[in-house]
Amino acid sequence: MHFDLVIENGSIIDGTGAQRYAGSVGIRGGRIAALGRLDAPAAATLDAQGHVVAPGFVDIHTHYDAQILWDRMLSISPWHGVTTVVMGNCGFGVAPTGPAHRELILRTLEKVEGMSFDALAEGLGMDWPFETFPQYLDAIERRGMAINVAAFVGHTPVRLYVMGEEATERPATADEIVKMQRIVREAVEAGAIGFATSKAPTHVGYAGKPVPSRAAELDEIQALAQALGATGRGVMQATAGPGLFFDQFAELTKSSGRPLTWTALLAGMLGPGSHRMLLDR
Repeated sequence: MHFDLVIENGSIIDGTGAQRYAGSVGIRGGRIAALGRLDAPAAATLDAQGHVVAPGFVDIHTHYDAQILWDRMLSISPWHGVTTVVMGNCGFGVAPTGPAHRELILRTLEKVEGMSFDALAEGLGMDWPFETFPQYLDAIERRGMAINVAAFVGHTPVRLYVMGEEATERPATADEIVKMQRIVREAVEAGAIGFATSKAPTHVGYAGKPVPSRAAELDEIQALAQALGATGRGVMQATAGPGLFFDQFAELTKSSGRPLTWTALLAGMLGPGSHRMLLDR
């Protein structure tokens, strides 16, 4: 048995819950082919003496949506053993975005995620290589990534794309909701992992206005969840807030047929020790 690469002399933690053990990892065709004592030849070897060899971490909540376009390493996640990241959480992102709203999207990221506007503007440049979400995924793929990446299509850029600056001010019309549904379906069919939104009161965007997703009524969120469900795949991610918590989460999963993951479990969300009640629920 020939290997493309053998990582030898490491302390292996294989992810099964078993105790660590000394040994080697044989890789063939980009996949782990064998673990333990390996005697077969290898095209290349890597000495892991003094190091742990283990499965990578999956970070399900990141905001690399802009950074990935100038930092294919996604610093600093790989430094900590992360091999897969999920971005686009809380309904934030940079696609879809038309030229007229590029600065507004970056100002929103600056406010809600504490990112440097100057760094965002310089990193993305004046001529963004995308407008729609499928074009965004294509741009990422052309640049390449050092680790695995999954991306949600975000409610905030979708709403801004369809409604303009009124997205922070009012509920969507029936026609606007239909347009947003079309964008969500198109994004998931192109490779988005799902759809994300937020009603968190802490999510305040540019000029002190609520981020666009906070202006959405439950009917709109439900319609977009159903658009996700119509694709037959994908996950919904929601950041809890007034009018969007357990009861609504249950309704969204029932009506869409898709799973939902929510952010975040905070120890004092509903008073001291309330996280225990939330876990029980």
